[in-house]
Amino acid sequence: MFDCVLPTRNARNGQLFTRRGRLSIRNARYRDDPRPPDPGCACPTCRTASRAYLRHLHTCGEMTAATLMTLHNLFFYLDIMEGIRQSIRLCRFEEYRRETLRLLAAVDEEEEPRGAL
Repeated sequence: MFDCVLPTRNARNGQLFTRRGRLSIRNARYRDDPRPPDPGCACPTCRTASRAYLRHLHTCGEMTAATLMTLHNLFFYLDIMEGIRQSIRLCRFEEYRRETLRLLAAVDEEEEPRGAL
């Protein structure tokens, strides 16, 4: 499957897995960003916490940041696995694999928060 410690270790270091690549919450550009970490994600973290809030918790050394980001990263892994299972059932795994790898190839999101100069 996947590396079993990766979701937790990356979360402790301020990295979130998103459908558009990795998001490093330490980046200053997220300081005032009201968006969820991954707008397409339905996990509890994305439903309740903004990027700005997670960045604040992380930069303050608050363990809640690691907990919330780990929860998101694990949910992301589960979602990827569900997509794999579904694509196999539909005989479309290769198409799913190519599209998923294309989306995940980014190191970080390039778009700026709305209203940024």
